[in-house]
Amino acid sequence: MKYTRIGIDIDDTLTDIKDELYQAATNYATTLGKKIESINNFEDKNNNGNKWQEVFHFDYQELKYFLKEIQEEITNKAVPREGVVDVIQKLKKDGNEIIIITARDSEFHDDPYKYSKEWLDKNNIYYDKLVVNKRDKKKACIEENIDLFIDDSESNCLTVESAGIKAIRISNKRSNNDLATFKTWKDIYHYIQCNYNK
Repeated sequence: MKYTRIGIDIDDTLTDIKDELYQAATNYATTLGKKIESINNFEDKNNNGNKWQEVFHFDYQELKYFLKEIQEEITNKAVPREGVVDVIQKLKKDGNEIIIITARDSEFHDDPYKYSKEWLDKNNIYYDKLVVNKRDKKKACIEENIDLFIDDSESNCLTVESAGIKAIRISNKRSNNDLATFKTWKDIYHYIQCNYNK
């Protein structure tokens, strides 16, 4: 099977900023005098900021400030993961369409499309289409007729796979299931070449 429409997340998928964001949230919460909950593996499963509130006890306005001001500053300065620019260009050359699907939304960002497009263009990330305001990645993948989805979130990948759409996770941690999980974009490309682009 040859995939034709590949959906790809931005934050912590094209980039690797999870630890930096967590540390920034910790610093911000500390300045606010918040009690920080202990957690082994941070993941905002619903892509709506609730996990940040649960762990750092941010109220809504504090959450909004963190996501709009602090997170945006970090994500704007983030560099692409090693190899991602070349791999996406290769995927395009192989005949695939690249659809960027991000949960960045209008609730927490003034213009999520412009904010995302500027970063993608600045870092030479190829894409055929950019879709924002998509917290529900399963629904977004169905709407965009995605054949293969790549994300850092285990829950996003599993939810997408429940719709019969193949998902690949990029993460430094192993998944506790059969989800295809890789640490590098080079490994992801090799996996796609060996299993799907035939």
